[in-house]
Amino acid sequence: MALVFTLTGCSSLNRSTSGTTTLYWWRSQEDASEATLTQIVNDFESSNPKIKVEVVLKDPRTFEQEAVDALAAHQTVTNAPDILSVRAEDLPKYVPQLTGAPDTLFNTAAGKKGTGEDSVQYVNDLFLPAAAKSIILDEPTSGTPKVYGLPLAIDTLALYYNKTLIDKTVSNLKDNLKSERPVSADELKAIKKKIQTPPKTWTELTEIIPYLRITNGADISQAAIAMGTSKNVERSYDILQSIMLQNGTQLTSDDLDAATFNLSQSAAVGEKNPGEDALKFYLRFSNPQDSLYTWNDKMPNSVDAFINGQTVMMFHYASTYRFIINESPTLKNSIDVAAMPQTLDPTSSINADRLKTMSRMWVETVPSAKADANRQQAAWTFVQYITNKAHSKTYLNAMKLPSALKDGTDKAKFPAFNEQKTYADTWYKGHKALTIDQLFITMIDDAYSGRKSTKEALDATAAEVTSYLQASKVKWGTRQQ
Repeated sequence: MALVFTLTGCSSLNRSTSGTTTLYWWRSQEDASEATLTQIVNDFESSNPKIKVEVVLKDPRTFEQEAVDALAAHQTVTNAPDILSVRAEDLPKYVPQLTGAPDTLFNTAAGKKGTGEDSVQYVNDLFLPAAAKSIILDEPTSGTPKVYGLPLAIDTLALYYNKTLIDKTVSNLKDNLKSERPVSADELKAIKKKIQTPPKTWTELTEIIPYLRITNGADISQAAIAMGTSKNVERSYDILQSIMLQNGTQLTSDDLDAATFNLSQSAAVGEKNPGEDALKFYLRFSNPQDSLYTWNDKMPNSVDAFINGQTVMMFHYASTYRFIINESPTLKNSIDVAAMPQTLDPTSSINADRLKTMSRMWVETVPSAKADANRQQAAWTFVQYITNKAHSKTYLNAMKLPSALKDGTDKAKFPAFNEQKTYADTWYKGHKALTIDQLFITMIDDAYSGRKSTKEALDATAAEVTSYLQASKVKWGTRQQ
């Protein structure tokens, strides 16, 4: 069911105001509120009185199918989308139904005249690398790289932790350790500091697992972190893929036609398989025979467990904070967020290029179905306006997210999200991004359950991912840059 509202003082969807172009902006109800979108559109219309924008909010469960249907029947659907919000990872699927940005889109913007750069160059200059490579794709007919959308914000995977549970662990630490072995005052102080300091590396995270978990054999009453399984760990695939990116795993071939995360690579110490190393490390947290054991497939959904105090830490995106607080307002003062742990020390400048965490974005695109050059030009004017540094602040402030621009105004509630946007990353999943993620879930589950060895699970998944990548006709433009 759609929620359609007019933001121009006129209630008719069939406005016929002389000399104006009316555009329909389709978005999911799971994102920004009506009030936020109203302000964004009103600001745009005050500077562009010849362009009117009406927002169509859709149920996230039916959003994609309704958009596809409306574009196919645009001649009979009054409010078929002129601007369509899609997930960045889904762009390769949508490109055949989109129109690329005019080469002069940024040149004609205020203060950008006469530079000679085209839109692809501007996007690479202005936007974060993860954003730029996601929105620059090959034009299906010519193969020329084109800009197919612009993001308002970027969200990244980070470490949520419950300060109240950590403080409780520290308070009980002396008594808990006393039952195991004598501990000096200096050692106790050092352990407390380690527990209370957010882990910057995976090594630091593993060191605090024994102090935060509460287990009785294989039974877990309090997990240190939700990690190690597939189906009950939200974004398990993103966590694993982040570790793969950090340890140097090449997830696809350079031509984006084949999955390579299962392959061995040459190293100083001989051959190594970083993809398998990442999977093995991830699984340690769910192995009852491992010293890092703290989670299993009998635990509830990771977000539910975090809300209910059944896990001290979990990984998720900035946008998840709103859901958590809506579900449990009393957690507001207990939650904090740290940057994603890294394989290498993130405080050392020599490791800057190896820092990685997965990202996700909503991208504003311009469909081509109506084949009306004037409407498309107006739509791109709107998209460029609302995503630039000056005018994206309304959205960023409301959603508490970092800007997708290199020098944008970052508004995330927790500094970690603002800080780690510089090393946010993503990878090409072709025209079936959701299917690829499901394949990673199956891969983790196969290895966790013992149905396959880690190598067998990796090889089988890579073969399936390769078949989807080869079937994907639209590639990232980075192959040619």
